[in-house]
Amino acid sequence: MPRLLLIDAKWKGKIFLTNNLKKYLKEKNIKSIALFASVQFTNLNDFIKELEKNKIKVNITKAKRTNKNMQILGCDCDGDSFKDQIIKNSDLILYVGDGLFHPKALLLSQIKEKKESFKPVIIFDPISNKINEINKKDIDKQIQKKKRNLKMFINSKTIGILVTIKPGQQYFNSAKNLKEKLKENGKKSYIFIDNNINLSQLENYPFIHCWVNTACPRIGTDDIVNVEQPIINLKEAFNPIKALEELEN
Repeated sequence: MPRLLLIDAKWKGKIFLTNNLKKYLKEKNIKSIALFASVQFTNLNDFIKELEKNKIKVNITKAKRTNKNMQILGCDCDGDSFKDQIIKNSDLILYVGDGLFHPKALLLSQIKEKKESFKPVIIFDPISNKINEINKKDIDKQIQKKKRNLKMFINSKTIGILVTIKPGQQYFNSAKNLKEKLKENGKKSYIFIDNNINLSQLENYPFIHCWVNTACPRIGTDDIVNVEQPIINLKEAFNPIKALEELEN
């Protein structure tokens, strides 16, 4: 029987508070940050000490799906993804890592927040030492498409429920519960099960008016902007009117 061995692949370089990041935080008059990182960059003790020496309070929490403080996954894109609500108590969010997939989750986790409460995400790449800011305008397409899809779901009579068999993303029992709830609400539904969810195949089922994704929640946020068929996430499907109201605050 094959054995699985998990090995931490940490970046071996030193992560320090660069002059350009220090200047940025000073110019923005930042007094507190919510600190997150991808797993290979979570050795941030010295980095945190430097921030604190510059009189910046560092707020740290643990995402519910991760094993380490500060670590974030791409699926941590809901408001309740974190043990502590540090984002609300910080001036901005600082993400240490490269790429956009993980820090974009930090924007999506605030999707229900009012404009004045929404915090930008500063991406600090410790390899290139470059910084980049992303904010609410970077997820405007997702927000507008989410609203449209929720309205279509509410008015749909036939629903397709997408289920993957991938470990960690398989929510077949929740799909069955949703199917029963939809039946009570006068909607017909079908459960579609596969290993890989290929959204390009949805057009082969024109009798489905709207789809519900039960796998990775990023399918129901990022991927919806590239698909004509309306898709919402499992959590929203149980109370779509409330989900729509929260987006239109």
